[in-house]
Amino acid sequence: MINQIQSVETGIQGAVQANKLEPGEARDLRTQLAQLDRAAERAAREGTMPSTQYQQLLAQLDDVSQKLRADTGSAFLIGNGADGGYYPNGYGPTYPGG
Repeated sequence: MINQIQSVETGIQGAVQANKLEPGEARDLRTQLAQLDRAAERAAREGTMPSTQYQQLLAQLDDVSQKLRADTGSAFLIGNGADGGYYPNGYGPTYPGG
């Protein structure tokens, strides 16, 4: 989990350097990552993490990662454009900012 969090952070850094992510968007994503990192570090210190908590944290991390991909335009796009556009996989026309 910690390595995956670091990987998403690396993606944020790269997106900022490539000017594909606004500083405010990066700050929001990093705030979410910091919360996940604290939970993962706490579990690592305790030595165990219940599988339900792990699954929940993993889902939250996936959400942050998906937001990064959507914000940078690197998400896999689905749809045929008939409803006005193509959308990053998992998000539809009602997704905020979409």
